[in-house]
Amino acid sequence: MLKKTYFKSLLLLIISGIFSSAFAQKTLDEIVALHLTAMGGKEKLSKLKSVKITAEMEVMKMQIPVTTTIVQDRGFRSETVVQGSTITQVIDNDKGWSINPMAGQTKATPLPDEVVKSLSAETDLTGLYNYKEKGQTLTLDGEDDLGGAKVYKVTQNMKNGSKRTNYISQDTYYILKVVASVTVQGQQIESKNTQSDFRRVDGITYPFTSEVETSAMPGASMAMKIKTLEVNPKIDEAIFVMPKE
Repeated sequence: MLKKTYFKSLLLLIISGIFSSAFAQKTLDEIVALHLTAMGGKEKLSKLKSVKITAEMEVMKMQIPVTTTIVQDRGFRSETVVQGSTITQVIDNDKGWSINPMAGQTKATPLPDEVVKSLSAETDLTGLYNYKEKGQTLTLDGEDDLGGAKVYKVTQNMKNGSKRTNYISQDTYYILKVVASVTVQGQQIESKNTQSDFRRVDGITYPFTSEVETSAMPGASMAMKIKTLEVNPKIDEAIFVMPKE
């Protein structure tokens, strides 16, 4: 009888061990690896050098066209057309400039260093790929429920001092939401970007719909829908250089 009891206990321990291993929480490295695979894989991401995106942003019931051009680790340029005026914002390596006719700024004006620093991460197209080589650190901050979707919370500590918490789906391993925090002029600004409608373009996965909220505009939200997305187009990098006049 004692032997039978011992055998049953041993069997339960073995079965328990099997199930515990099967359902054990994934490590940070495993989650990142699965995410990169979902985004297209390391080989595709390593060859991603540029993108050009045309989109439409809805703000306060206005439909606003936006064109964004990015060259990996080189430059970022966005052109936003509001009521017939084009607002241009550019990051050119470690510098930046803007033109905003709606604010009476008709000539290119340098962006403050602090703003350039906060926007510097926008020239990175590859997200969590090679994060260590980029001077970033990641932490796994548990799990959460995002509108019924189970997610992992992975916080990304950026080289520029800002932070991003990535809510990674436990099902698809897409990033469903990003909460970013930056400090500008001594004020901490938080933005929340909820992503959906994931599609593959040239083997790389992108969210074609984003909804953004920011503490800089309390109560307002912006919805962005991508119309076209080009992967690795040829870009004349002169578009990032600030006009002299």
